[in-house]
Amino acid sequence: MTDETLAEGEASSETVTAMQAGDRYANAVVQSGVIAVINPNAAVGPPDGNVATFLGLLGGSLVLDMGRGEEGTGPLRIYYRGLSLAVIAQVEFLRSDMSIISTAQANLLDLGLGTHSTLVPFSSATPYRYVRLGGGLASLFGLDAIEDTGGGVGSVCGDGRVSAGEQCDDGNRMSGDGCSSACQLEPGFNCQGTQPSVCNDVNECTNGTAQCSVNAFCVNTPGSYTCVCRLGYWGNGWTCNDIDECANGTHTCQPNQQCVNTPGGFECVGGACTPPRQQCGSQCTDVTADRFNCGACGVVCPSSKRCSVGVCVPGVGEEPTL
Repeated sequence: MTDETLAEGEASSETVTAMQAGDRYANAVVQSGVIAVINPNAAVGPPDGNVATFLGLLGGSLVLDMGRGEEGTGPLRIYYRGLSLAVIAQVEFLRSDMSIISTAQANLLDLGLGTHSTLVPFSSATPYRYVRLGGGLASLFGLDAIEDTGGGVGSVCGDGRVSAGEQCDDGNRMSGDGCSSACQLEPGFNCQGTQPSVCNDVNECTNGTAQCSVNAFCVNTPGSYTCVCRLGYWGNGWTCNDIDECANGTHTCQPNQQCVNTPGGFECVGGACTPPRQQCGSQCTDVTADRFNCGACGVVCPSSKRCSVGVCVPGVGEEPTL
């Protein structure tokens, strides 16, 4: 059988490697569509850790056959491994005669160990028999499998449609974004919609569900929150205890004043202020401040006046000498 015959949608044992039928994964490799790909047959069937390696510098591409009677109808999930840098792969959805139905891009972003996946949109009413994948420039990555996520019965988590047994489906299998890798709602998130689900973080700090101490402030985080003790208190945020500045020596009272501990702070009582300091409540404050900020109990002079020994006086003459 010739390559031209293959282009009509037929596959022979000489040009393709047949795999299990009735599944949603690619069943075979079209050998005439293999360019600069090492071990292309590893991309056939479900993900198993074995990969077809794309050599991006050589313009690697691969055509996979979904199987006669098993044409794809929904978004395509690509399973991949072994990225050294992010890759934008080109995807073409093809009819049985190899004509193009639509094209799309696959963003391969996860660089860690193990098998990762990404979903490629497909919205045409025309089923696709073949899928052609091309690696990006200077890319080197391993393709583990491709999967048609269309259909009703047998829909899988991550196909962007909520089906039986799923609380949500946001179009991926990544936990920590509100919809877990098993398509279950994660604590601290709300998910709305079914095609796909849209998940948003719940702000416990503003909706009144946070359990912070009354002496702490709340900081919202994705899926949760944290509590931080306020100035003058110590603890883990859920429990905050007053700091006794008088006992630990961190107060700023004068030697002739008595330190009195207060919730979240302290007060200085008694004593006499010596020039150029002035009594302001229980505190002594400096009155040798700049021209406009007298420092005397928070006195600030307008531009038409100047400071003189802690008091605003008429005139804009020279600074007072104290």
